[in-house]
Amino acid sequence: MYQKVEEYFKKFQEKYPRYQSEELSFFSFGNTEEMADELSELVVKKIKTGTSSGYDLYKKEKEPLPKVGQLDVVLNGKNEPVCIIKNINVTILPFSEITEEHAWKEGEGDRTLAYWRKVHTDFFKHVYKEALNMAFTEEKLIVYEEFEVIFF
Repeated sequence: MYQKVEEYFKKFQEKYPRYQSEELSFFSFGNTEEMADELSELVVKKIKTGTSSGYDLYKKEKEPLPKVGQLDVVLNGKNEPVCIIKNINVTILPFSEITEEHAWKEGEGDRTLAYWRKVHTDFFKHVYKEALNMAFTEEKLIVYEEFEVIFF
């Protein structure tokens, strides 16, 4: 898998030499193959231009927080690269402060805040319990990234 991602990133760097010094970073959305396929397709179609993750998960994994300008290779459910995105904004805010605009940019379901809150509450409750043995509440911090597709 890593070799395919590395080759894809090298093709991108060949086309855009100004990104030669960028580090290779990659991920898939969600926590299932189906979710990764569905969400990566929304990204490619430029419907999904935002994503949210739990701040506490970064702390547990001792991973750096996303940054503006960061590039990531987006993978589908088979761990194949589908595009490269660039962060244009990163915000940390409580779950309860996610807005209609955030929900719309996530591009999922009917794109409403009500839909976003339902599916993300369910998702974060599961992830927080499994990964952190912690209850998820609306006061938990969310890392919200806005991005643009820069390479297919």
